[in-house]
This record gives sequence, C-alpha cells and structure tokens, in this order.
Amino acid sequence: MSNIYGFDFLKTDHKLEGDGGQQLEGYGQDAPLLSASSFNAQQPEPPTVLHKTDLEKQHDVIKFLKNHRSSGCLQPGIIYDRLGVDLSEGGEDEEVRKMLLNNKLIKVEEEPDPENPSLTILTFGYQAKFNNVRNKTGLLAQINKSKYGIRRLDLLDSYEGVEHDISALITGGEIIAIPNSEEKSNHILCRRGEPFFVELDGHVVAPQQNYHQAGNSFLVQ
Repeated sequence: MSNIYGFDFLKTDHKLEGDGGQQLEGYGQDAPLLSASSFNAQQPEPPTVLHKTDLEKQHDVIKFLKNHRSSGCLQPGIIYDRLGVDLSEGGEDEEVRKMLLNNKLIKVEEEPDPENPSLTILTFGYQAKFNNVRNKTGLLAQINKSKYGIRRLDLLDSYEGVEHDISALITGGEIIAIPNSEEKSNHILCRRGEPFFVELDGHVVAPQQNYHQAGNSFLVQ
C-alpha cells in the first residue's frame, strides 16, 4: 500500500524503535505539523510487522494515535505507512481493525475515500476519557463541574502539557488535590468552590499544617 494522501501532521524527527534498533519516523509525542509535500518526499517503506501478534499491533496503533491525537482521526493509509498495520476494509489486518472498532480508547469517523470520493472509509483517532478537555481552561471547567472530583490519572491523556497545567492549578489554589487512600500515587482533583466568611468570637489560631511535595506542587496533609 502506498501513501497517496496529502497530510501535514507528522514530524520527521519523531522516531519509533523498530527491528534491530532501526528508527521509524512519525512515532513520538507532541508531533508538530509537517507539510504534505515534505511528507510524501520523505516517506520510508512501511515497517514489517509479520512477527507481531494482533494485540501488539493494536497496542502500536493506539500509541501512535495517542501521540498524534491533536491531528484528529487518521486514514488507514497513514497508519499503514508509519506502522505497517493495514486497517483498510478487508485488509491484511482485519482482526486488528475489528479490535480497534470495539476499543473505547479509539474514536472512528467516516469520510470520503480520497481515491474514490463516491465511497467512504473509516478513519481512526485516539479518544481520551475526557475528550472535551483540550486546554487549561477546559481542564478547570471539567474539574469544577465534577461533584466528587476526578482521578488525576484519568486526565493525563487529555492533551499535551496537561500535567503541567494540573500542577499550576494546584499551586495557584484554583483546585484542591486530595490524597487517594486506595491509590496513594493518584490524587483526587476537586473544585475549590466559592469562598465564604463566618464571624467567630474570640481569638482563632490556625493549626499547624504538614506539607509534602508532589511533583512541582505542595499538598496539605
């Protein structure tokens, strides 16, 4: 299968470990845009995946789509050129295609076939648990509307840089990070809520607080 599509989302210096330590292009995190002409000119031969099981192929596809989730759904031709996995209808990896169609991490969209616009093909993209969270503003809005908080790990695949934004929201006091008794390495992120003031009689002394560092932020125990 050869790539006839004009796409501009891959970066040539993103690499994937292949057989014998070979590096394959377009398989890394946070891939910026690449012009269509550059993509077509520099496209290597598809890697050989005959030695891989269907589960391994599915894992490779999910990782690839996650690393390029900002590009939306990708056509089977690009996935084949980068990974050697044929997701076209009736292709060599039909079983992998079926697995992806039933995977909750994968979103599937139908669009016209570039070779024959009268027909349609299925395209594949990564779908985060909170796929509406795409920036810091959306992150804060999602946490604020969650009554019981959100597990930190459930947000980490939302978009590139989300971990930095989570730390910034905690440090800035916009959200509260509560230790999870069941998963010590996974905090529950909760909305701070509206401040309110209560008049108290006498003198009030704040109790001594214990702090521990979590990443770039400090949490109250």
